Amino acid sequence: MLINVPERLDPKIDLAFKKVFGSQENKSILLSFLNAVLNWTGEQQIVDVKILNPYLEQENIDDSLGILDIKLQLENNDLVDVEMQIGNLGNMERRSTYYVCRMFGDQNITNGRYQDLNRVIAINVLDFTRIKPIKRYHTIFRLRETQENVDLTDAIEIHFIELPKLKLEMASYTNPLDRWVMFLKGWDNMELLDKLAQEDPTIGKAKQVLEQMASNPRERELYELRRKAILDRNSALYEAKMEGISEGKMEGKREGKREGKREGQANILVRLLKKKFGHMPVEMENKVMAMPAEKLQQLAEAIFDLETIDDIKSFLSK
Repeated sequence: MLINVPERLDPKIDLAFKKVFGSQENKSILLSFLNAVLNWTGEQQIVDVKILNPYLEQENIDDSLGILDIKLQLENNDLVDVEMQIGNLGNMERRSTYYVCRMFGDQNITNGRYQDLNRVIAINVLDFTRIKPIKRYHTIFRLRETQENVDLTDAIEIHFIELPKLKLEMASYTNPLDRWVMFLKGWDNMELLDKLAQEDPTIGKAKQVLEQMASNPRERELYELRRKAILDRNSALYEAKMEGISEGKMEGKREGKREGKREGQANILVRLLKKKFGHMPVEMENKVMAMPAEKLQQLAEAIFDLETIDDIKSFLSK
């Protein structure tokens, strides 16, 4: 007897993530996830939320790689931005800080009172490790005095949830956030998903949303387009990095001498920067070519964290 096993979609693909957590009809899933991340219980627990950019199919009809985040407003008027990132594009810390500060600064100040500004919280779910000095998978950052460890303000708060840091064998089924992380990590493990669904009916509902999405031809097509675009982008970045390493080794062997090796590395870095940004001002190119070996090594390590020409300019000015 054949058993019909539902198709499985990866909820870490941002299109599926937004469908599960960012749809009006699935608001209970979002509430469960938010309370788990923020660890709000009792009277503080969130019971309703306004989704400012809900999932709409017509917004996602191609494989473009714009940010498919979830923007929302809590009952206390706090603003929250939730984003799922499956590939390490570099400089996630600055990127998240930039977006959360924009959300904070875009608010209207009524009667000139800064106290009317609402708090802004960013929640970044990462399918890679970024905050390497810390072993915990969930970290929270605020504006803080460095010596006394006292908050200047709680107006801006940034969360990072690094999925690879939680090993499934160490996770707790009684911890709400552990359960959601296990759901995101173990999407292809039906036994695990069934156990999580028994522990938490809201996760069972999230599992059903993915199955319904998989059975809808149009939504499945959009998911596959998005998945392909993300994989292609990540693959291209990885190949560029490997190409740079390989060419650097070959160039060093051909040159044989320290100066030749330095020039070879400088040439490779210039080519990688041009490939990444499409262009590079001549004066910046000349600065890279004149860099000493130690500075070139620093640039090689930071190159995938540089997101704009201004980032390169800032690096070169140090």
